Amino acid sequence: MKTNQYFFPNQVIEQMNIPFTVKLATTDPDEVVMEQLKLATDKINHRLVEIDRDFSPFRTDSLVSKYQRGDRNPILDSNDFQIVYGQAILAEQMTDKIFTPYFDGKFDPTGLVKGWAIEQTFDKYLTPLLDDPKIEGISLNGGGDIKFATKVNSEFCWGIGIEDPDNLQRILATYYLKNGAIATSGDSKRGEHIVRQIPNKIEQVTVVDKSLVTADIWATVGVSAGLDKFSEFVEKYQLSGIIIDQHRSPINFSEGMITNVEKTPL
Repeated sequence: MKTNQYFFPNQVIEQMNIPFTVKLATTDPDEVVMEQLKLATDKINHRLVEIDRDFSPFRTDSLVSKYQRGDRNPILDSNDFQIVYGQAILAEQMTDKIFTPYFDGKFDPTGLVKGWAIEQTFDKYLTPLLDDPKIEGISLNGGGDIKFATKVNSEFCWGIGIEDPDNLQRILATYYLKNGAIATSGDSKRGEHIVRQIPNKIEQVTVVDKSLVTADIWATVGVSAGLDKFSEFVEKYQLSGIIIDQHRSPINFSEGMITNVEKTPL
């Protein structure tokens, strides 16, 4: 049986203060494939500029800043703002307000926008590339949060490694997946930036889901809530992923069931 050889051409975009990597899995990185990668990357870059312009809390002319000043036109006139606002409020309700789209009493959906931006641009600009017979897989990585897909009936899987937060050169586990999203939250790369609503010793949480917005929210909640409270969410919402705790071995959870990762194959 012949095994396909895959190539992984990619391009990097610097937007929203983080790198976004557009990557293809292809059996033949010819000129047509490379041109499609370039065109898709250009479109994604342009859309990310628009999203940053509308949702950056640091721009006085953004929709978020206008809404914070009491202007209700963004939620009345902008479809994008309505979607993000709705998802943010729903996330707050589902997580018992451990995830909150408010900062200093003002609406600030920064914790959700990156995942939403990746998901939106992925669906619009990368998914159509799977129609090319030479392209087997597509992925968009934004600061370690990844949306990925594989052509129907393809044997190709994306291998996604989970880094040890105490040693980023060491891979603790690897997921082999065809379609979905994966998000990781912790303090190993950006320092202590997540507000811990409940004091805890969790160093890192990775969540796998169909939706990157959902995965990103729950990964952040896992660090903020701590193991006991997050375990309740894992069971209630049938979550899957891996927890790294300072005083325990890595803990795997799959479709709501929590076990030790050493005893459960990924």
